[in-house]
Amino acid sequence: MIMRTEQFVFSEVSSCVLIFANGERAVIKPTTDEEIMMLKVRPAVEKNTFQEKVISHYLEANTVPELAEKCDYTCMKSFTRHFKKNFNSTPYQWMLERRLDDARHYVLESDLSITEIAEICSFTNISHLVNLYTRHFGISPTKDRNFNRKNAV
Repeated sequence: MIMRTEQFVFSEVSSCVLIFANGERAVIKPTTDEEIMMLKVRPAVEKNTFQEKVISHYLEANTVPELAEKCDYTCMKSFTRHFKKNFNSTPYQWMLERRLDDARHYVLESDLSITEIAEICSFTNISHLVNLYTRHFGISPTKDRNFNRKNAV
């Protein structure tokens, strides 16, 4: 395996978003006392082509059958079985959690309206997003945005 090392230096970094192979996200933010944020990313030793296909196609798919098709599966039962084995979750629940994580990222890191976020993240309407967001994170999107902005000052 050929390893290539590149170094980048950026100033005034407000946050860094890591997207993992299973689709989960981690946001790293330096505290006000920190002036340097260092991050070293190493490639995984083994590759899982099923996970790679899912990760590369899930943003293009609005439904589980669409995702299965984009991952070259014609049988939903086989797709679901492989999915559960690789992600420890059902495809629907995993896709919903990714969309909610994306929505939360937009809520906290952008000035987009909740309606625009619902559309971008493929929720059927704003109330669908608000209800799921509140159930998942325990706070409504607007309150979450206001709370985080108030505490960031």
